[in-house]
Amino acid sequence: MSDTIFTHIDRYLELGRSILSPALYLGTGMPPYWMKAASYTPIAEDAPALTAEDMEKLVESCTDEEKRKTLSEQGAVDFIFSGPGGKHHAYVYKQDSGPLMVVTSLSVDAYLRQGLDCRCSDIHLPTACPPTWRRFGTLQPIWQGAPTLTKEDTLALAEGLLSEEDWSRLREVGDADFAYANEHGRYRASVVKQRLGYDLSFRIIDSKIHTMSEINLPEEYVKPLTRFTNGLILVTGSAGSGKSTTLASIIQFINEDRHDHIITLEDPIEAVFEPSGCQVNQRQVHLHTESFARALRAALREDPDVIMVGEMRNLETISLALTAAETGHLVLGTLHTGSAARTIDRILDAFPVDEREHIRIMVSESLRGVLSQQLIPKKDGSGRVMALEMLVNTAAVANCIREGKTFMIPGIIQTGKSIGMRLMDDSLQELYLKGIINAEECNSRSTDKVTMERFLQDHPESSIA
Repeated sequence: MSDTIFTHIDRYLELGRSILSPALYLGTGMPPYWMKAASYTPIAEDAPALTAEDMEKLVESCTDEEKRKTLSEQGAVDFIFSGPGGKHHAYVYKQDSGPLMVVTSLSVDAYLRQGLDCRCSDIHLPTACPPTWRRFGTLQPIWQGAPTLTKEDTLALAEGLLSEEDWSRLREVGDADFAYANEHGRYRASVVKQRLGYDLSFRIIDSKIHTMSEINLPEEYVKPLTRFTNGLILVTGSAGSGKSTTLASIIQFINEDRHDHIITLEDPIEAVFEPSGCQVNQRQVHLHTESFARALRAALREDPDVIMVGEMRNLETISLALTAAETGHLVLGTLHTGSAARTIDRILDAFPVDEREHIRIMVSESLRGVLSQQLIPKKDGSGRVMALEMLVNTAAVANCIREGKTFMIPGIIQTGKSIGMRLMDDSLQELYLKGIINAEECNSRSTDKVTMERFLQDHPESSIA
């Protein structure tokens, strides 16, 4: 017998576990297949075809008499069973030539491995949908024809993932957010209970710390911001726009460029910094401290020079960050805003009306710069590229903030290109003219649609090299 033909399903599951394959495809008259890098491939180049007798023995190895009776009477049967690597869901179909069997893993690690291999940002394992990933900004099934996950499947996936503490939280409040790690990588995980069952979502954390040039940051303008001994630098954008990657690159530059004390406050810890020129301490919210605000308040008593706040979510955190920036610390933080002007408004709007005049003065004096970014799918489908709006605080910008005239900031950015300022639409146009993004993405991501449409008419895509 060939060393790729077995008569017990566990032998194939052991093979699949060796590469964390999420699915096996075993059918009469074809070689055994496994799922690898989002496509079915033979488990070996010289693998022979399975015979009807081979398939009958494989079916017998994982079914009882009742299941075989259902298969005979109804032509199909599916069930969950335990095997090497945990639980699996088997789908068996009766065919004239012999049985066909599809076995999908109910191990989270198998799906995460696929996402890592194919450079995805997120993995979704939802009830009543097939396993799905977000690749280069697009949400799509991991592989065509993937079976729909049942509520029993997602329950088994969750059971293999959650600690007792996480289960308690899930039962109490209906959701659990936590950091998850395996030997291949680290992830931000979320499990929620919904009408049909459980949904599991994972953000794949890019553990590599990229340099500024690698992620398309204008080093000659960003580096000067990092050399201030106090003030506030904000990185903004929607969820999944690469804010954490940008912050990590800036912190790593500071780590190598200065001889100071850096404290990072994150949920969860993403990039892991090895001290270079600086002393670096990293704290994870909900693991090392209960909230960003509490951690920030404690950080002020730890003699820091640089503080990174992973997310400025509420009034208390924003207020503490401004206070830290004003009292001699360089603070880096993130907000979910789409432009530099909206970032200033978002900070001011967090405060009661009677405090805003004082806060406008604080922001005008402490703000160093705002980096507002998007990740745009590349025209050639090879990944995504960052489009960046950059604001540097000048006397004109500070005056606009103090007087509450933030609507004038885009105009100031347009005239400040010599010191690195640029609008989002300028960045989009630059990427379009270089042939990196297409006209549709350029237009849909723009702020001033009328001007952008006129620009695209003057520069048709067919004329772009």
